[in-house]
Amino acid sequence: MLRLYLVRHGETKWNIENKYQGASDIPLSPVGIEQAQALARKIKAFKIDKIYSSDLSRAYETAKMIAKEKNLEIECMPGLREISFGEWEGYTIAQLKELYGDSYKKFFLEPHKYPFPGEGSMVAVQTRITKAVSEIVKKHPRGDILIVSHGGVLKVLIMSLLKIDLSFFKSFWLGNTSLSIIKKTDDDRWVLSLLNDLSHLEELNY
Repeated sequence: MLRLYLVRHGETKWNIENKYQGASDIPLSPVGIEQAQALARKIKAFKIDKIYSSDLSRAYETAKMIAKEKNLEIECMPGLREISFGEWEGYTIAQLKELYGDSYKKFFLEPHKYPFPGEGSMVAVQTRITKAVSEIVKKHPRGDILIVSHGGVLKVLIMSLLKIDLSFFKSFWLGNTSLSIIKKTDDDRWVLSLLNDLSHLEELNY
């Protein structure tokens, strides 16, 4: 069996400010560092064979803390980056509604239907992330693989592996340093066994 541990990076300043980050390279906040350390302590008890990470610093720094606990190397993959939002990055939802009006509001409500700057469409994002993960799966047909990436792209990945329509994109959320687990069975099916686990943050008393 192949088991993928899917981790979203720790908190950043732009997360706090509700700004679109996308492909912008925003570092972890002090809280984000504490979150990543807490997750690393949790994952220390897990069997992990290999760690892959987005090359953006917020994901890579999160991965480094886990890798230190597990004494493993990290392989960076640009294909695991967050959804690129082009000129929207650095703006809040309220600012984008004011700047772009109905065109942004339509996207915000149904992102699978409407184009956006950067990657252009959720289908393009889906193609990119499934290609990246297919490369990982090809290298590791069995084992326990940890992937550190970003909320939006991990949601697209989970939906894609489970064959869930992209229209469900806004139906669930992945918090900072959340852990989700999806397994590939011997009959070639993907099964989600954990979603958005944040129990490791309880020790931080936020």
